[in-house]
Formats: sequence, C-alpha cells, structure tokens
Amino acid sequence: MSSLRFDSTFWDQHLPGYKSATLETRLHLILSLVLFLSVSIQQLLLFMFTTDISAVKRRVGKFMGFTPSAASEADRFYPSTLFNIWHNNWPSSRAHLHNMIQPCLHEMVLEESNRLVTDPTLKVKTKEITVSGIRNLLKPEKLLEKYRDSAPVTFELMSTFAASPNKYRKGLTSIEPNDADPEEDDLDFEVDKEHSEEENQWWKDMKGFQRNPIYGIMVSMSMLAFTRNRATNVLPLLLGLFFKVSGTSSRVMKMLSNAGVCVSGRTIERLKGVISQDAIQSAVELMKSGKMFVTIFDNINVFLRKFQQRITNLNGLIHATNCAIISLNNIDIRAEDLSKYLALRGKRSQATSRDILPTNDDDSHMISAFTALIAQSIYLYCPGAKTWENRSSMHSEIVKMMPYDRPLSPSKTDTRPFGVFDVNEGSKKGIVDVLKAIQERSTLSEDDNLRGARRTRGDDTSSMNRLEYPAELSALFHFALQASHMIMRVHYGHAVRDPSSLAAHKGLLGRTWDVNKPNYAAAKSLIRHSLIARILHCVMVKKRFRYWSQLEKWKPNLQEIQTISGAIQEEFTTTRSAAKAQDIDKDDVMAHSIYFMRDALTFLEFEHAVSHGDAGRVLRVLKYWSLAFRGAGQHNYARECVEILLKWTYETTPELRLALESSWFVNRWGEEGRFIASDLYLEQLNYWVKCIFIALGNGVTIEYIMEKGSANVEALREVVHLISNFFGDSDRARRSKESSFMFDLKILVENMASLKLHSISPQGRFVAAPPQKSSKKSPSKPQSAIIDVTVIGAEVWNAKFQEFLSATTFDEKLGYPIVTDTTNPALDSRLSTGTAIDRVNENPITHDEYEDIHGNETSLGGLGAGALGGGDEFATGAVDIE
Repeated sequence: MSSLRFDSTFWDQHLPGYKSATLETRLHLILSLVLFLSVSIQQLLLFMFTTDISAVKRRVGKFMGFTPSAASEADRFYPSTLFNIWHNNWPSSRAHLHNMIQPCLHEMVLEESNRLVTDPTLKVKTKEITVSGIRNLLKPEKLLEKYRDSAPVTFELMSTFAASPNKYRKGLTSIEPNDADPEEDDLDFEVDKEHSEEENQWWKDMKGFQRNPIYGIMVSMSMLAFTRNRATNVLPLLLGLFFKVSGTSSRVMKMLSNAGVCVSGRTIERLKGVISQDAIQSAVELMKSGKMFVTIFDNINVFLRKFQQRITNLNGLIHATNCAIISLNNIDIRAEDLSKYLALRGKRSQATSRDILPTNDDDSHMISAFTALIAQSIYLYCPGAKTWENRSSMHSEIVKMMPYDRPLSPSKTDTRPFGVFDVNEGSKKGIVDVLKAIQERSTLSEDDNLRGARRTRGDDTSSMNRLEYPAELSALFHFALQASHMIMRVHYGHAVRDPSSLAAHKGLLGRTWDVNKPNYAAAKSLIRHSLIARILHCVMVKKRFRYWSQLEKWKPNLQEIQTISGAIQEEFTTTRSAAKAQDIDKDDVMAHSIYFMRDALTFLEFEHAVSHGDAGRVLRVLKYWSLAFRGAGQHNYARECVEILLKWTYETTPELRLALESSWFVNRWGEEGRFIASDLYLEQLNYWVKCIFIALGNGVTIEYIMEKGSANVEALREVVHLISNFFGDSDRARRSKESSFMFDLKILVENMASLKLHSISPQGRFVAAPPQKSSKKSPSKPQSAIIDVTVIGAEVWNAKFQEFLSATTFDEKLGYPIVTDTTNPALDSRLSTGTAIDRVNENPITHDEYEDIHGNETSLGGLGAGALGGGDEFATGAVDIE
C-alpha cells in the first residue's frame, strides 16, 4: 500500500474546521479516535515505524533525524527526549529500559574496542623501536585524546563510574583533595602542594577527589585493550619501562603484567637492549656526520654485594668507563687542524709565573662579580624582600650588574650516550685501552694521564697510534668538587675556638652529616648558606641594625642595594681588608670570615659562569684557584689549573680554544642560564646507570651493563621524567624548603649579631692553630689558625713553576718528559681539623647521592644554582626519603 486509505478529502468532509484548531485540540482528537477504535499504543507505534506508506515514512524519518542547529537539546533528537520521558516518568519500567539498551551498548563498546585494538598508532613492535621512537611515544596526553576520540562511549561510561561524587562529596563547594572525609581518607596519600594552578585545574572540576579520575580511566582503557590484544601496547610499554627503571621487582612486574597494566619484564629487557643498540648507533652517526663533537669519559665503579658469600661468589667491584658523545655547534673546522695543533706543542717553555697570576683586569672583574653576587643574594634572600616595591624592575637591573666575558649563546645541546666499556681508565694503559675501544665501537678509521699514555706510545708509526689526535681537557664539575674540598679544608676550623668557622655554623644549623664522610651537596649547602647569612649580617652592620626584625622591615630601593653591595664587597671580601683585620686589628675571627666570604664568592662566580657557559670567567677563576689549591695542599688540581692556563695561552689555536671551551658545557633546555658542566652530565649518566641496572639484582654483570644498562640511560630517564610528570608526580624543586631555609639564616645571623662577628673587636680575637703532634721541641709561641691560602700558594708556585714546566713541556726530539712534578711541600698543620677533610691526596667529599649531582634543572635557580649539582638553592644535602 503506497498511501493511506483516508486522505485529506475524507477528513475535510467529516471534520470541517478542525485543521486550524489548536495543537492540544488536535492531539485530543487523535487520541480519542485511537481510544474509540480500540487501537493500542503498541499497535499504533509498530504500524508507524514499519509501514511503507511514503507520507508516514517521511514523518517518521523527520522524527528520527538529528538537528544540530535546533535551539534546545530536546529538539535536536526527539527519540532521546522520548526515552528520557519514559525513564523519568515511569520508575517501575527503568530496569526494563536498561535491559533494552544493553545489547545496543554492547555493540557500541565492541565497535569502539575493535577500533582501539586495530589502531596502528597504539601498537609498538619491540624489535623496531628506536630512541627517537621512544621520544615520540612519550606523549601520554596524546594517548588520552586517542582514547577519548576513538572510544567516546566507553570513556564517558568510565568517567561516570570514576568521577561521580559519592555521598561525602555531594554538596561540597570548596575542598582541597586532602580534605576528604576522614572515614575514607587515604593515610598514605601525599598531596604535592607545590603543583601550579594549571596542574591543579582538575581539582576545581572534581572537588574532594584525592586522585585525578582521568588517570584511572586512561590506565583502565589501556589495560582492557592490552588484555584483549597484547599488540595494543603503547601505554603498557611505557608503564613497564617506568616500573622497571624505577626498580620494581620481577615479581611485582609479573603481577602487573598479568593484570594488564604493563608488558612483561622480559619484554622490557629486550626493549632495553634494542634501545641501547640504537643509542650507540645514534652516537656513531653523530661521529660520522662531519659535525664537530667531543668525547667525554669517566670511570664508573659499582660495588656488587652478594647476599650469601662463598669462595666462588664473593662481593666484587666492577671497574668500567662510561662515555658520551656531545655535539659542538658553530665551531670552525680549522679547530681540527692536527698539524697546527702539533706545531704548538712545547711552546709553554716561553711561559713565566706571571702567566698564571691574576692580573689587574682579573681583579677588577672579580670586584664587579662579587658586588653583583652580593646584590643578588640580598635581593633573593633578605627577609621581607618579596614585599619590596618594583621588585621585577629591580631584579632586571641587578642581573645587569653581573659582568660577562664570552658566554655561549643558549642552544639545546645534542648529547648522545655511547655506553659503558669494560675498561678501567684510571691508568696510562687504561687511557690507551679506552681510546682504542671508543675508536673500535665508533667504527671510525684509524694517557696517570693522557700525556703519560702518549709517552708510552711515542714510538708508534702514526698520529693515531701515537695518540697525537686527542686534545685532553680537565672538566669543570671536578674542579667544583675540589674547590668545595678546599673551602671546607681551609674554613671548617674548630667550632669552639673559632665562631666564624664552618664547624660552628654546622653545629648551629643542626647539620648532622658526618664530617669524616662528607658528601658534596651537604658541604656545598653549608658553604652557600653560611655565605648568604654573612652577607645579610654585613647588611645589618652597614645599616646599624641590631635585630633580625629590623632587617625584615627594611625596604631598600635599587640604588641602596647597589651601594651597600659595593660597600660589603670592599670591606668584607678582599685580601687587603682581611690582612688588616688580622695583622693590625688582631682580630682573627673577622679576618677568617672575610677570607671565607672571598673564597665562597669565588665559588659562586665559578658556578654562575658555568650556568651561562662563560669560559672566559671560568679561566679567570682558575687563576685564583691555582693559587688556593696550592696553598691548601691540593697540588694535583693546582697543576690542572695551570695546565689549562698554559695550554690556552701557548698551545692551542683560537679555533681549538673555542671548541674546547664549548666542550665544557651542556645545555639540556636551550635556555639562557641553564648550562651545566659536561662532566656533571656524565656523572648523572653514571648515577642513572647504577639505578637502572641494579634493579636486575645481584647477578648483574659488566656484559649486562654494556648491552642493556648504559647507552639507553638518557631515553629511559626521559621515560621516568615524563611519565611521572604526566601522572602528577612533579620533579620540580620544592619551594616549601624555603621557610626552613629562612629560619636557618635567622639562626646564623642572630648568632653573628650577638658575637659582633663583622665588627672589629677592640680587645682582639685570636684563633690558635692546633698544636703540632709530632713536635718534640719546647712549646713555642702559639700560631694563628687563620691563613691566606692564595698568598701561600703564590709562594709555592714561585718556587715550583719551573719544575712544573720541566715536567710537562714537550720536546721535539725527546717527546714528553719522563720526570713528573711530584715533589710537594709539607702540609700546613695550621689547617688541621683532625677529620677526613685534612686528606689532600684524594678528595674525601663523595658525590654518590641524587642531590650531589642534580641541581635545580627544571627552572632558573638563584645565583646559578644547579650548574654544578649539589641540590637546589634551599637544599641541605640531607637525603630525602619519600
């Protein structure tokens, strides 16, 4: 039947005028007719939706159509409106309505599941993965969008399940995630109060939740897709890498894999091997690309502790060498001119001791640098500074006070780990073996130190075999380690006899680390915080403040800060003022504080120079350290300083100097002020190598480290960083430490004020040196424990400089000298502390912990904090257990 039996003509005859009646009248007429004719609603609806009559089908089609431009939600899709009416107005039928839509819902979910498990972008073949491929996968937010777009129904169902408020959260108007009802509070859950407002945005939409429901939804959908098809493995692969690298045990990994959270531990091990090979190949490609690069290597020692020792299963130590290849940008190709480099060998014979002494220009630079660092310290750490007016403009002007020499332009450094070698580079033979192993792994055609290694190979037949091609260079982080040791050795002192000593400040601050087992972060933190407190106390002296509260109320302008910084520099940081305090005023305590401030500010200048990639400023500091290291008895690194200064002056071309200077620095972020020392970068790789492979257990071998646990460290670290950040575990410096830091400063400053530390004592203050234990003579006049190591170092170099030249200068006929400059003056007993820091043949300051070799790398820290590790600006060096 193609038309209705009763057309418009029929109804015009029987119902004249009703066509123009109101809608309600017409609806009543239709329903009365339905009732009169005993037609059920079921019969009526079935006829309407199954008939072939074109006029009816058009009306039904319009009813079933979707109108996105409709004014109201109810008018966009009428069946939805009708279903909602049934659902809301007939409660007794809801269960049947729910049963009715389940088959359709199953079909929809199955369709979405098929879409996910067949999506090629959600599949990763382990054998084909690369380092760049891992980095492309490290975008969890893209996975979230993919799940949301490919499976909207499933996503919304899970959102309803996970994000709907329970009875405790209903009606909440303002609540923080850790303010949930105590009956359901997770006592082990810790809210990071340091999240930014953008990261906390989800809390505003889901009040009362401790955890972001989106995380649970995303992981749940990943688990379901991975359980159905193990090839849909993007997020399980990333989570598996995260768990394995973070030290999750094999048993837990297996449980998580069985639950569908991540791939198996064996898959991760295979993946680590594949990534390692690709990382090594990536480094080889850089070496063969024709671009300038630098090779940096250092020893890595790993102690293997056996749970049950036997004769054949004893504790052991792996001695290996880790290596990385770093690209150098904008370097003239003439830097690689070997003939010019070799022609300059031996030119240091023309050098005199004046070449290593600071010049007037160096002194002027350091005066300006010290003034700028003091101004920055006042601006950053003075109590109440955050309430000062015009702070932003003040900051920009204070930053401009810092003198620069030749800083590198900030660009992201291309660093490529080259993996571990089964070679101990701590000897001449080891150096030779390392260089040979690097050459073999790179597939390129054809050194106690490198000079000794060259001497060993001096009769070989080619420049390659004679080791003439390397241009060796001491690295900056190790200079910082030695400088921190030097400052601790010279200024640790005695807590009772010398109130200006670091030992006294260590006790005041309750720093409980063992001075016989010091770590770098703890030592650097003590030096840094003591310096800042002294600067603030000098401000109080210049302003004639007696109390910390007066300093809190101080509201300086820019000019006042600049003026007082210059005055502090002139009165409290110069050798001249220290000598006057000690020799004329007989005040050893004040003299010691001035010497300390000078030495600590020199360290800060070095760190600030590294953070800006400024080799010119680095070289200036090395002149002062060549003297200070000699005076403190650290003769090896005093020689290293002089070696660099003479090499720069006499034995390198300008192009090679620029290449060597660039090789000192790494910039992960490509931003100004974010450089770190390149050897610190390698130390960080060493740290992460240990963390990555130790998770395997006691059975680890050097073969495993080389194959699966070294070259891939950068990519695996990036996995940990991005996954943890995405899931809310931020690795930013915790600013909550600032309040404790300010309290420490208050304790130190108030102690200095009570002692009038930076005011000359009319009675004098003598600090006696410890008595010489080996002396059998009758007691002589007590000596002062306060000495200027730079003056003593200059005297030593004046006597030893020619000996150093003789031991290091190349001779065209004889090659490198066989003799070495090893005759060192006796240690100055006046610096004796009776602790491990008295040792000078080896540095007692360790750098094995995370905070020792990591700084505030996620943002600009104060005074260049982070460029040389040692934690952020508020760190104390204590190991945080979380």
